[in-house]
Amino acid sequence: MPTTHDIHAYLLEHSPWVNRENTVDGCKNGDPMREVRQAGVAWFGSLDTMKKAHAEGCDLLIVHEPIFWEHSAEEKNWRVIEPGVAKQQFLDDSGLVVLRAHDSWDNWPGIGIRDSWAAGLGLTKRIKEGTVWNLHGMYEIAPQSLREFACFIARKIAPLGEDCVQVIGDPERIVSRPALGVGCIGPDKEMVESGADVMIVCYDGACYWAVRERLAEMGVAIITLEHGTTEMWGMENLCHHLAEAFSPTPFRYYAEHPRTWTVRTVDSSGTCRDLG
Repeated sequence: MPTTHDIHAYLLEHSPWVNRENTVDGCKNGDPMREVRQAGVAWFGSLDTMKKAHAEGCDLLIVHEPIFWEHSAEEKNWRVIEPGVAKQQFLDDSGLVVLRAHDSWDNWPGIGIRDSWAAGLGLTKRIKEGTVWNLHGMYEIAPQSLREFACFIARKIAPLGEDCVQVIGDPERIVSRPALGVGCIGPDKEMVESGADVMIVCYDGACYWAVRERLAEMGVAIITLEHGTTEMWGMENLCHHLAEAFSPTPFRYYAEHPRTWTVRTVDSSGTCRDLG
């Protein structure tokens, strides 16, 4: 049976883009040398997900994002105050090992975060590669209105648990060259200058005035989604990939991180409708 150390070493060995002296990847809790009888894979290690993985026999949970809400290797600020104290207490009591696979899996060709996101959206014809590894890409689609393309994206992501997308731009504008990126590192100036006409970004990495409004003034449309939605297909592919690489050790995918749901007014009286 592999250890967490073996799995981490495998990911780093196949990720030459990772600066091993400056990476957030690594074991965040538990004994990395303990044998792994069963592993779970999740985008985010919520306490509920950790409890479920442990109850179902996982010795290891592999996550993409920090378990203590801080994008740093140490993740130390929230460990000593709630809700970090409760989470750390569970980890101490259960012995669950947690491995973060972020920098390695973001750029993994073909099945990593960016390429899984593009494939899940049906974007198969990449016509421009970003200059920094596989962080960004521009794709060619049949010309269509921004409204049509946004509806297409919304239908694609519905099975992932997100009930809407937000759009900036003229709904009747014709688009044909969408660009996307990796999580918070969304497409920006380089993709605009390369000819992209609609940017697919996430809220975490594209706050309104600093990114989305600026992109709008650069002449592109913007479609915005939740961070987790953009990376779930990639994490599911990580689960499948590790199951093959470390067979017969079983790997289970957990997709239970909290989802957003939408309420909006539907008429001038202010009547609201729950879209969840």
